[in-house]
Amino acid sequence: MKKLYASFLTAFATVSLLGQSVETSGFDPKEIRPDSTSTYTVVLKDINGNISAEDIPMPDGLQIIGQSRSQSFSMGTSGTSSSTSLQYTVRPLKEGIFTVPEWSVEYKGKTYTIAAATLKVDESAPAQQQAQQARDPFGMRSMFGLPSGIRSQSQARQQTQTFDDSLRNSANLEIKLPREEIYVGESVPCELIFSFDKSILRNGFRLAQLIPDIKKADAFDCPAFTTDPTVDEKSDPEKVFIIYHTIVTPLKVGSYDLDFSAKGVFNRDIDIDDLMGMSLIDRMMSMGGGRQIPFEIQMPAKKINVLELPTQGKPENFTGAIGKFSLEDVMVDPDALSVGDPSIITAKLVGMGNFGRISAPELDTGGNWKNYKPKTSFADESNGQGYIGIKTFEYTVVPTKPDLKFAPKILFNYFDPVSKKYVELPSKEIPVSVAPTGRSNRAVQKAQDNKKAEPEFAQNLDKNSQTREVDLLKSPLFWILQAAILAALIAFIAARRRKLMLESNPAYAKKLAYRKQCAYYLAKARDDANRNDAKAFFVDARNALQYSLTAADSDRESSSLILREAREIMQSRNFGQDDIDSINVFFDGADAITFGGLDVSKMDLKELDKSLNKTCKLLEK
Repeated sequence: MKKLYASFLTAFATVSLLGQSVETSGFDPKEIRPDSTSTYTVVLKDINGNISAEDIPMPDGLQIIGQSRSQSFSMGTSGTSSSTSLQYTVRPLKEGIFTVPEWSVEYKGKTYTIAAATLKVDESAPAQQQAQQARDPFGMRSMFGLPSGIRSQSQARQQTQTFDDSLRNSANLEIKLPREEIYVGESVPCELIFSFDKSILRNGFRLAQLIPDIKKADAFDCPAFTTDPTVDEKSDPEKVFIIYHTIVTPLKVGSYDLDFSAKGVFNRDIDIDDLMGMSLIDRMMSMGGGRQIPFEIQMPAKKINVLELPTQGKPENFTGAIGKFSLEDVMVDPDALSVGDPSIITAKLVGMGNFGRISAPELDTGGNWKNYKPKTSFADESNGQGYIGIKTFEYTVVPTKPDLKFAPKILFNYFDPVSKKYVELPSKEIPVSVAPTGRSNRAVQKAQDNKKAEPEFAQNLDKNSQTREVDLLKSPLFWILQAAILAALIAFIAARRRKLMLESNPAYAKKLAYRKQCAYYLAKARDDANRNDAKAFFVDARNALQYSLTAADSDRESSSLILREAREIMQSRNFGQDDIDSINVFFDGADAITFGGLDVSKMDLKELDKSLNKTCKLLEK
């Protein structure tokens, strides 16, 4: 019997090279719900190899969360052939229709093309049936008309039942929060920990897939878990810990249960002991394969006490911020302006907390500034959790009177759940210079001139009887005076119209402010070119282009504009390709110099400055 077994092993090793191929059977099932998974399968025929999940061009919206491998052999008149199935468990991140495009792999100098495959993710998709875990991989029947894997199926069912019993006694799912009592609206970082005994690993099982799930409840809001959990095998000699991170935000006051669960798959490779207990046909069909054993585990319900925010010490203008924050990089640009001219106040809120629920802080204008609804942006630094990061506020303000010494203060405040106190955090005073408008200057000067002219006018009246009567209609002085009055009236109307537009149209105010900033950086770039300071020139040139390109776009900020977006703006405005390509050097120049990627020894900065001014003038049209 041993010799016969050895002869079969030898036959399996003699694999035919005539029918080598790499194919895919696509997704199974081809349509799933958002909370389900599908299997993407690649079949290697007569090829001994593996394909990493990272090499598969999986589209955005789909994520590979597990991988398994099975192998089978068949014998024919031309020899023995093998078939290796690489199965990738795929989880959707959103609804839609997703296609893995046609792609290729190389094996021993030959390229194999793999066909495209499509998966539809829809809430209305039919519910998935539990996949059969042990089945005939070829869909064939034995010579007796019975499924050739029937004994393997029976063994698989026994293993699954035994494993489920073992897992219930050796696995655990729990949630860990930093405090027992949390506040309504507070974003609380927590850990979902799946643990199991290492004896499961010693028995040949390995964890291939784990999908944590949040029981939907109207009392809490939870985003998705981190995609890459932490695996801890060292802190406990007898247990393995799989740690996922998420954020829990309670939505209402009271005592509520927080429930989680997890679904997963353990793989078990077939070893020599399994083969010795099988029939000859089962050995042949099972060699190189494995078992996939699914499981589901529930977390015991955890009671959470949700407290209301204290009313004592609560500011009237409370922003809703709960956590730990600091207000940094508060800037005013420009800080020298005239009455009616807009200015931008920028502030960055840095820290940890419920960024998604923070309202824009109020401004202390003192009744001397007109302000508009601020724009906000958020840079997440917590792996998609929205708990750690930088939130930026941009306020457009317009002074309504001259001689103001400071810009409006930003009145930020937050609640610290650790100290259980409210924290007031106003911004520091930022000096500004506010001059009267041109119209006001003219009015003051005219009043002074009239005051000085009064004695001379009185003297003229006294001498009027002695002077000769002048025909006013024929006097050039009369008509010059009339033209001056008309010009002053036109200037007054224009200034008044401009002020009203600034106060009622923030987009127009931004456009004027950004054009001023563009002119400022153009002047700096010219000075840089004259000094042959290449690095400063490219920085100032890029700033000028950013302000010029975004001046007419009320929803886009200059500092966030990148080269790709700048080119798109110019294409949308029908610029020629040469003009579009000319801005590349200004956006990339400063970074290229810093990292040694640009040789400026042969560059004519003055010619580049001319090109920069030409482009900015075209953008203003």
